[in-house]
Amino acid sequence: MTSWPSEERRRYVRVSKHFIVSFHEASDPLKKHNVSQIKNISLGGMCFVTSRPYEPTTKINLELKTPYLDNMLHLEGTVLESVERLPNMIYETHLSFEKLSSEAEFILSRTIEYFKDKSKQ
Repeated sequence: MTSWPSEERRRYVRVSKHFIVSFHEASDPLKKHNVSQIKNISLGGMCFVTSRPYEPTTKINLELKTPYLDNMLHLEGTVLESVERLPNMIYETHLSFEKLSSEAEFILSRTIEYFKDKSKQ
């Protein structure tokens, strides 16, 4: 069995950047959650902070604020896991994106490329 360096394990480049995100479960759009912060993001998904765990396969709708848009960027994703970081208070929720629009893909690509280059300086 071949062992791969962790950098080569991921399909997409991931940047650690603390953008603001608001979200709700797709099954309950009227119940928006408080504004949260992402921990990292890629074209494939993101990790963000939540106040409760979410079951894998939960569908989440997100609104992300990036430096390239005045308005929010709308994204859809599926929860992969929620990892407890502070008992019963803080969870890192890992999510994979679904159905990225061409606008979302363009904005995310530009954002990731910009911050990837900045982290090398």
